[in-house]
Amino acid sequence: MAKKRVLIVDDHPPTRAVIKGVLEAEKGDPFEIVEAGTGGETLKAFESKGPFDLILLDVCLPDVDGFTICKAIRKVDNKTPIIFVTAKTDLKDYTDGREAGGDSYVVKPIARGALRAIVQLFTTLGRNKGDGKA
Repeated sequence: MAKKRVLIVDDHPPTRAVIKGVLEAEKGDPFEIVEAGTGGETLKAFESKGPFDLILLDVCLPDVDGFTICKAIRKVDNKTPIIFVTAKTDLKDYTDGREAGGDSYVVKPIARGALRAIVQLFTTLGRNKGDGKA
């Protein structure tokens, strides 16, 4: 089974470590993890280390917000699922995320079970797009 490739974007290394740990604990579903801590690192990783099956994208990054990064990625890739991972809980933030091209939203602190479920859902959907399978 091919590893699912996930780009984890968060400026807080402990948060990236938690997300990575949750994904690596999935024994039946191997993941290859690439990490980025800024918007610039995200775009560089996307261009040089892609394609990815999923992008977990923090909204508050030190150099540029995640919505802007999402819009930039959407200009060249409309297929890769992008899930915002953020502490922002205002309805406007959800709307901004959808308008930027995001597929879903996970609120910090991250519930491990919810993270596993959403990653499983979007990596399965993302991998099945366009290959003729239902």
